[in-house]
Amino acid sequence: MTHDDKPGKTMIGTGRAAALAAGLALLLVLAGCGSDDESPSTNTEKASPDEKKAAMADARTIRERVIGNTVTGTMSPDSAYTEFYAADGSIHGASYEARWTIEDDQLCFDYDESPQIDCYGVKIDGESVEWHRQDEVQGKGTLVEGNPNNF
Repeated sequence: MTHDDKPGKTMIGTGRAAALAAGLALLLVLAGCGSDDESPSTNTEKASPDEKKAAMADARTIRERVIGNTVTGTMSPDSAYTEFYAADGSIHGASYEARWTIEDDQLCFDYDESPQIDCYGVKIDGESVEWHRQDEVQGKGTLVEGNPNNF
């Protein structure tokens, strides 16, 4: 019998493996990875309308974080934009201007070519911005301080 063939060695290895598997399973349960019951605060898909609204920026936050700065991003896979939101209510892009207003904790956009004013809830996480309408993400962008493009 060799050193590796000693009786009980397999039992000890199996016991350690079982203990490791049990410990890993416990960690996954404690971390919530093995559960379908996620809390609404961490899963916006299951959040109530009031909780979703709470995740959106209010008028004061929109004014503080977006106005006077530039956002660059996309509104659809093929619709990129870079816009500076001036304090006077104007929007400046590379080859156009428009107007913004804040209404009911939403940022509203008035583009000449659009037949209507479009309003979006704004979710801000660090430098990331999401534009929401009817509980769906309509676009995403990145906040850039000031007007680096001199629009």
